[in-house]
Amino acid sequence: MQESKLGLLAGAGELPLEFLKSAQEKGIKVTTFAITGITNRKVEELSERVIWIKPIKLGRFLKELKKSGVKEIAVLGKVEHREALKLRNLDLTAFKLIATLKDLKPESLIKGVFREIEKAGVRVISPEPFLKHLLIPPGTLFGPEPDEEILRDMKIGMEIAKKIAEMDIGQTVVIKKGTVIAVEGVEGTDRCIERGAELSSGGFVVCKAARPNQDMRIDVPTVGEKTVKLIKELGGKGIAVEGSRTFIVTPDKIGELCQRQKLPLLTL
Repeated sequence: MQESKLGLLAGAGELPLEFLKSAQEKGIKVTTFAITGITNRKVEELSERVIWIKPIKLGRFLKELKKSGVKEIAVLGKVEHREALKLRNLDLTAFKLIATLKDLKPESLIKGVFREIEKAGVRVISPEPFLKHLLIPPGTLFGPEPDEEILRDMKIGMEIAKKIAEMDIGQTVVIKKGTVIAVEGVEGTDRCIERGAELSSGGFVVCKAARPNQDMRIDVPTVGEKTVKLIKELGGKGIAVEGSRTFIVTPDKIGELCQRQKLPLLTL
């Protein structure tokens, strides 16, 4: 493998692992900056080097980044927005950053971190070239055909999900019989789904959308096996996501899972 100055700031979930696997296939070595208690420890098997950072210690991360020799970095994986809002465990650098922001919306926070990374002389890149195989085009169906009522809810829910994404409220809407049951806020996707399931008593559809001008470096909508299983367990009847603008992690496994659980997942 050739030497590379590529880095990855990895949050929770499978997406950082998919990035590292793709980089490995391309013969690119990656230095991963992992977050203690959040990042999947499997990154150690797939990275050239792993530097562990305690949660929300921005100053330590930037210091290690400067020492690492990394020239470009991708940022992937979930770090719960509500943790930043609590203003706990933040170091002085993180506090100073927050003080400069006009609001604490997810996009504002992430772009603020990007500015600090670029001040350190490192370019933040889109992970898209490494994850193109996870961006499934519109009109792709995983699992069985949805019936007319589910399809109607998918289409209505997607329009609403796009509107809340545009306002940087969240990405996910839970809908049933044309009625919005739950909208994602700072609690995150899974808790939104759980709340929607409780309020609807099952039979709901989950819709997930990107921002209108989605920066592919920032919080791209993602669906994995965990989300699909959760929706089925809670009595959901379908999932709709935005085609070519949503990462569907391990599409082959998702297809098998949706078919086995009789849960349609449609890209619109």
